[in-house]
Amino acid sequence: MNDFLKEAKELQEELTSNRRYLHANAETGFDLPKTVAFVMEKLTSYGYTPIPMGGGIVCTCGIPGKTLMIRADMDALPQQEASGLPFACQDGACHSCGHDSHIAMLLGAAKILKAHESELKGTVKFLFQPAEELLGGAKSMIKAGALENPKVDAAMAFHINYGPIMDQNFQVGTLFYSEQESCASADAFEITVHGTSAHGSTPHVGVNALSVAANIIVALQQFFTLQVPSDEPSIMSICQLHSGSASNIIPSEAVMQGSIRTFTRENRAFLLKQLHDLTVKTAQMWGATAEVNIFAGTGPTINDRSLSAEMGDYCREVLDDVQVIPPQTFSEDFSYYGEHVPTFFAMLYAGGPELGHQYSLHDPRATFDESALPYGSAAFCNCAYQWLKNHCE
Repeated sequence: MNDFLKEAKELQEELTSNRRYLHANAETGFDLPKTVAFVMEKLTSYGYTPIPMGGGIVCTCGIPGKTLMIRADMDALPQQEASGLPFACQDGACHSCGHDSHIAMLLGAAKILKAHESELKGTVKFLFQPAEELLGGAKSMIKAGALENPKVDAAMAFHINYGPIMDQNFQVGTLFYSEQESCASADAFEITVHGTSAHGSTPHVGVNALSVAANIIVALQQFFTLQVPSDEPSIMSICQLHSGSASNIIPSEAVMQGSIRTFTRENRAFLLKQLHDLTVKTAQMWGATAEVNIFAGTGPTINDRSLSAEMGDYCREVLDDVQVIPPQTFSEDFSYYGEHVPTFFAMLYAGGPELGHQYSLHDPRATFDESALPYGSAAFCNCAYQWLKNHCE
């Protein structure tokens, strides 16, 4: 029996060093020259032949057969880091979502599995993805052919988590996942209302786009309250509204932005249709026109129930604490892979307030415990090794 956790812990210094380099050199979106070069160099040094693809990188380990893909996202957020760490990024990008740790953990798994390549009963495909924060990196990788040559049969990914979370007191290295619905969809929308300008003293001459926008907001809020089934958890938030230029001019245009989140592909399609129909018809009722633009979006991340149970058990073989939790309302573009192959998405805890990590994901002040990194690498390794062993043809 392989002791992947022992091997991963022996790489603690390298995992930490890799993570800190990536953290200090954070890059965003598809513009990842330093990050890609670093990952390519490391994979090459481990004996791989990495292939640039879709703005990211792929490489494989093992023999022909069933293929399990393991993904790490590489991009940071466009924010000024305020962690105070000696290796904090100084260039206006920040790995406050922990993608630097995802890269480090997958590099660790790649190094360990290369040493066990002769024991693998199939293929492990390592995928390093750009632009998760833009919700476009997975689509780019899929379009470039990342799920082919060799064809991927199943895929998995971990997301680091830290800070206050779910009123729980997890220990460092705790893995938690949802059995099926894992993360919500996220669709960011912009609604533009077109009315007719007039003087404030004669509002009847014009069509007040701001007033129409207010009616659209009420209609959408009522719809989500009164017509969305209670067993279909959904969130709609209007977070911006801009209109008008003076206190005595009826505005001819109003622009609002918001987002919709839900947990099934079917409900997502229904809600987006209703968003469009309610907006357009409400505007027409008040003599205006309106258009809806979905400018960013990803579907719900849905774990394959059978794969989740299987991978959860493999994780329990190497980790002390693996838990099943309810679905989470944040979103992940890993969802796109789940539209093509069975997927398993889980979260790895890396310390909370009791260890001095007061801030959560996406906070530019966030820090986490780097001793969590070997747990992720070890779990990746055991999942790959055991899944290929039990699914070889």
